[in-house]
Amino acid sequence: MRIKTYQALNVPEAMNQIRQDFGNNAVILSNTRTLEGVRITIGIEDDIADVQIQEALFGTPQNQFYEKIQKILRNHSTPPVLIERILNALPNDFNQNETQSLSSALEKVFQFSPLPTNDTKRAFMLVGPSGSGKTIAVAKMAVKAKIKNKKIGVITTDIKRAGAIEQLEAFTKILDLNLIKVRKADLLKDTLNELRTKVDLILIDSPGINPFSKEDTDLLKEMISDTVGLEPILVLSAGMDAYESADIASIFLNLGCHRLLSTRLDLSRRFGNILWAAQSNGYALTDVGISGHVSEALCPLKAQSLAQLLLLNTKKGDAL
Repeated sequence: MRIKTYQALNVPEAMNQIRQDFGNNAVILSNTRTLEGVRITIGIEDDIADVQIQEALFGTPQNQFYEKIQKILRNHSTPPVLIERILNALPNDFNQNETQSLSSALEKVFQFSPLPTNDTKRAFMLVGPSGSGKTIAVAKMAVKAKIKNKKIGVITTDIKRAGAIEQLEAFTKILDLNLIKVRKADLLKDTLNELRTKVDLILIDSPGINPFSKEDTDLLKEMISDTVGLEPILVLSAGMDAYESADIASIFLNLGCHRLLSTRLDLSRRFGNILWAAQSNGYALTDVGISGHVSEALCPLKAQSLAQLLLLNTKKGDAL
């Protein structure tokens, strides 16, 4: 049996197309509602010899490949709506391997925007919920820039959390950098204006906030909106609930974030929350942290590397 999937606005439209292609010979296997309408999967009986010839020429039939990718995405706790979008974006080229095919689909569904490595006078502020790994990410970015002989300015606005300044100060001392402590939004603006004349890159560690607290988000919004040339980047941990992550990402989107940096991929086996948080809110996926060691830099995330991560962790977690 051959499997074919039709996407349409409604069932009558899909059925009309199916009848035009196969008459009454098709068997309806599934009927799924999607955000775009409906997705109907049909089966068409084939001669056994024809199937064997197709497999010999082109490899695994498309339906088996789709089922495998579907299982991989389910293992990552990816929401069904996003699974549908990725499956619909898979190429029809049987000659591509799993990584190439998944990479091609991810390229269509997601945006990718790695952090710049060239000199920039912009300041990058890492923002996110408490415990998402912002301070370690700032330290990793500083190490990477230092290795490339960039002049770096590191600022912390996280002055309330116990041990926050000490942690980042320990990293900056190793790099022979002076950690600048800023308490208010107007002071941050003045500090940035002065630093831009001296350094190539400015990194800012912000306090972890409760994204569902208006008081917390208002304080962060004031700091971001009053400062020209500052880009806030959302830092989010892998392994969280997908829908909770999307809600958090939506709140930070309203604060001016457009890039999502994901952390703790080494401590997680499911990345569906990162995928859904980014895709449902229009974020571009940027670098990722795959180790808790500061010496191991953040890695730029692209479609191929994301495909490899999804496939790798599914192999590790087949028993899940």
